[in-house]
Parts: sequence; C-alpha cells; structure tokens
Amino acid sequence: MKHPHNTYTDTELLQQFRKTADSRWLGWLFERYSLLVFGVCMKYLRNATEAQDATQHVFEKALGEVGKYEIPFFKSWIYSVAKNHCLMQIRSRSSKPGTTDELPEENSAELLTDQELKMKELLMEEQSHHLKAALNELSQEQKNCVQMFYLEKLSYHDIETRTGFSFSQVKSHIQNGKRNLRIILEKKIREHVN
Repeated sequence: MKHPHNTYTDTELLQQFRKTADSRWLGWLFERYSLLVFGVCMKYLRNATEAQDATQHVFEKALGEVGKYEIPFFKSWIYSVAKNHCLMQIRSRSSKPGTTDELPEENSAELLTDQELKMKELLMEEQSHHLKAALNELSQEQKNCVQMFYLEKLSYHDIETRTGFSFSQVKSHIQNGKRNLRIILEKKIREHVN
C-alpha cells in the first residue's frame, strides 16, 4: 500500500496538518526527520538513552509550537529546536551542584533566531559528515533506499521504480537501514567520546 505522505514536501505536510488538524500529517513529517534529530541529540548529549529521551521531548515541544507560526524551512527549524533543547538540558545539568558537564566546543551558547535558520541549514549539512560516513557502512541496497527516501524525499513508489525492488523490499531496506544507521552512529559517537 502506497503511503500518500511520501509524495508531499515538508511544507505541504505542514499545510495539511494546519488545514485538517490531523496529527498524522505532523507524525509523518516528524518521522522524516527522526534520524536527524536523534543525531543532533547524540552530538550534544553523548549518550544514546538520553538522546532517545531528548528526541521524544523535541518532537513533543515541536508539536506544541508548529501551529503557532510559519516555518519556511522545517529541516532547519527542527534542527534548531533539537540543538536548543540539548543546550538547555546541558545547562540545567551544569547548574546543579556537583556536576561538571560542559557544552560542546562550538559556540553553542547562542540560541538560533528565525533569521539565522537559512544560514544554519548550510552549517548543519557540514556537520552531518558523520551521517554520510555512516551511510557508507550500510549495504548498498539500504544506503540507496535510505538516501532516496530521506535525502531525495522520494516516495516508496518512486524508489520501487528507480531500483526495481518490490514495495516490501523498499520498506524493509529503509527500516533496516535506519536501524543500522542509528547503531553505527551510536558506536561512532561512543568511540569518539572514549
């Protein structure tokens, strides 16, 4: 069964959510960026369990905020929400007696404003080099399907057409690729921290 949300852009998914108030539209949009948000949380929190919890909190916060104003670049916006959430969490831990958590090395004391989002999108792409390296560790089938679905924003049907895989194969490659990517990223971050 073809999922209609795969053919929509980020902006169209947001418009459908605003038009219908059906949270499934937003859920599909969040699903599209779950790996990105998890990666940002891992970068700042350096702990897989905390990053998973933070990812959940980021999407809960986004759910409450997304209807309040226009979001021209959802990818940049959700990245900013994730980064700011993690920085606030680190600051909160650091302010408690007996903790010595530090912020990551970059100038992370700044919180992003709407005007900075477009420039930060370019920076975000540069920071995703770990993700690109991890993609190269996937099987060729998983790598191709994950890239087409998440980076090129192709639908399952379009991926079927391009690759010759069946719908169930495309779905399997994307799900397994996403899971394996998360495992690879967690391992790389643990190696980097230790």
